[in-house]
Amino acid sequence: MKIAIAGSGMTGAYLYRLLINQGYQVDLFGRSPGTRCGIAPCAWGASRGFTEFVRAAGLVPENYVLRSIDYLIMDGYKLPADLITFDKPQLIRDLLGNAKVKPSPFDRASYDRIIDATGVGRAFLPPIQEDIVLSCVQYKIHSDEVFLNQIKLGRIGYAWCFPLGENEYHIGCGTLLSDPRQVIEQLGWVKNPKEIICSCRGRVRITAPHYSTPFVVDGTNPEIWGAGEAIGCVAPLAGDGIIPGMRSVQILMDCWSDPARYTRAILEEFEWMQHERAVINKLRGKESLGLREAWVLKKNSRRMGMRVGLGVACLLLKALMQE
Repeated sequence: MKIAIAGSGMTGAYLYRLLINQGYQVDLFGRSPGTRCGIAPCAWGASRGFTEFVRAAGLVPENYVLRSIDYLIMDGYKLPADLITFDKPQLIRDLLGNAKVKPSPFDRASYDRIIDATGVGRAFLPPIQEDIVLSCVQYKIHSDEVFLNQIKLGRIGYAWCFPLGENEYHIGCGTLLSDPRQVIEQLGWVKNPKEIICSCRGRVRITAPHYSTPFVVDGTNPEIWGAGEAIGCVAPLAGDGIIPGMRSVQILMDCWSDPARYTRAILEEFEWMQHERAVINKLRGKESLGLREAWVLKKNSRRMGMRVGLGVACLLLKALMQE
């Protein structure tokens, strides 16, 4: 079987490594984002599971971890957390090894299977009817000022500041209702342009897999399979797509010859995202939020090692709608 992976970001690189390790013939296609780090958006943070996923690719996860984060200050509330920041550009480079990333477009007829790992572009699968994509901006900065691990909610989105070590920080914002760059400016987290090492704009799909079908178009030559953000594997509330994307790749490998099983497995694995999407739907419709939505935030935040009480969850949800 001759395989083409479209997209050389985190999901595409991880899938490439797993396939190569199993002896498959794979060609990798992508486009340069034109950023200093070579990826966009960069997203240096990850939640639980990072170590296991990286090790499954034959790499040493400790080589990429920059900082462990055991708390977050979220809208003034100090909450325990189990997060890391990691060197995502280096990890992608090591996953790809000596692979040559070929330019798109390419001759589809030369392949038996194309795997769409183009993220928000979803370049090969059919369009999503109820898609939700937010704008984001991200900065890597060097500052002598000490920043705390923090998140600021608002405008159906949030801004974040995470440490990378050696006086470097990753700062960003994603929002549905505002220009994220203006949000960062208002917060004053980037005070001097000379502090900026690099920056980029991007988009993030927060649609959830249940709204992102189909994941596979089979019965065609070539057949098309999707993975990662292309099939909605990004947490609608948290915006975390790195670990879900890697997990979607593992599921794809487990269901390699059974597209129906793959679809069922993705929907089952990420059912929790459907509940987060329901909260986003209410926020977009300016509907009142109650204990049911607070429970979703409380329960799903455990994936990041956070312990959030129902009362605080209600206040955090309210903050998401703040102007």
